[in-house]
Amino acid sequence: MSSGHIRIETSFEGQLATLLIDRPDKMNSMTVEMRQEIGQAFRSFSSDDKLRVIVVRGAGNRAFSAGGDLGEFLKLQPHELVAWGEEMTEVERCGKPVIAAIDGHCLGAGLELALSCDIRVATNRSYFGLPEVSLGMIPGSGGTQRLLRLVGLGRSKHLLMTAQRLRADEAERWGLVSVCVVPEKLEETVTGLAKRLIELAPLALRSLKTVLQEGADSPLPAALEMERKTYAWLRTTRDYQEGVQAFLEKRTPTFRGE
Repeated sequence: MSSGHIRIETSFEGQLATLLIDRPDKMNSMTVEMRQEIGQAFRSFSSDDKLRVIVVRGAGNRAFSAGGDLGEFLKLQPHELVAWGEEMTEVERCGKPVIAAIDGHCLGAGLELALSCDIRVATNRSYFGLPEVSLGMIPGSGGTQRLLRLVGLGRSKHLLMTAQRLRADEAERWGLVSVCVVPEKLEETVTGLAKRLIELAPLALRSLKTVLQEGADSPLPAALEMERKTYAWLRTTRDYQEGVQAFLEKRTPTFRGE
């Protein structure tokens, strides 16, 4: 069965996939079924050798996602919540660059999804928040830990403990989003960023993503060792050879993920 609210579109000859949360009448709030479909989609993305970049966005211009579907929350038993948030980990685990294109409200599980992405681009009418504490709960899909690692302990405590919403310009200052643009520039900015990533070496990007994510939680000597060994491994690839040769020959490299 499919919820009908998660749509996948491809472009640039299958090199770019867009995952659309398509429930605008409910501010793109996500049901359990929708969350499961997101996890399934990213497992499929990971095994698609042709695919280079993924964009995640919400339908309409009111919300990326306002969070989880609260109507389901009291129907779930504690044992059903043990693996809560695994679909967000699938997003983070995916070896392809993932861009969150945010326009409007990005709250709760919606922000947890955005935090799982590699790059966040938002319009200046967007708002961010993890308001779970105001409902007698805490974020349960990675929100506390990914926010902590992104913006630091002090700011994380402030945002999480007050359950307040953060304006897009504040989110940009905090480093929660990479780029903040006017709504009319969102499509152009995200497409330009995706095209740039498509041009780059996919093996190097996948390795870079791993080194950054794993290194952030490792002691510095171990992280540096991982960086050195990853660099050395990339030297064995065809893309490394192509990149250096193209530079020396003053031409644009053609990367094939080999």
